[in-house]
Amino acid sequence: MVGARAKKGKRYYGRSRERRRRLAPWLILLAILLLAVPVVLRVPDVVQRALHPLRYEDQIRAAAAENGLEPAFVAGVIYVESRYDPDVRSSQGAYGLMQVLPQTATFISERSGITGDYRDPGTNVRMGAWYLSYLLGRYDGNEALALAAYNSGEGQVDSWLAEGRSLPEGIPFEETRDYVTNAAEARDTYAEIYGSNLDRDAR
Repeated sequence: MVGARAKKGKRYYGRSRERRRRLAPWLILLAILLLAVPVVLRVPDVVQRALHPLRYEDQIRAAAAENGLEPAFVAGVIYVESRYDPDVRSSQGAYGLMQVLPQTATFISERSGITGDYRDPGTNVRMGAWYLSYLLGRYDGNEALALAAYNSGEGQVDSWLAEGRSLPEGIPFEETRDYVTNAAEARDTYAEIYGSNLDRDAR
């Protein structure tokens, strides 16, 4: 009787050990998956930051504060204008992070007192932010009109308004319509990723 119980106990112990051996790989896999969850959850944020880089945030914050603008708004305009390349030049001669034209730089310098080479990234951001603020004031805070004027010029926007066009929907230039939409979307994206004041870790 005792011998039979002993044999039965050995068989039970053997089956239990076999079950544990079979479960072990699944438990290891489960542990790996649990460890991977935080990394997987961060992937969208990593991708978004790769697609929407942020540099010169100190200069952007300072220029935005100087002109009463949301830093994320300035960051979004820079993204659309230059993708944060400080040396990019357009076919029309606009230069730098905020694609400032030489004649616009002269206008800004005369009106704002901002001095320095408009091709320097810090000066370029200050001038671009001042001009955005100026346009917002000129168009009674209408962001779409200010962006349209930043892209196409004040004279162009004024002529569209004089024609009775409903803006921005009635902007006849596809490039400018897309610019207004893309800049607004970029502002929202930068605010979501880095915070409206760009004070989340950008590294």
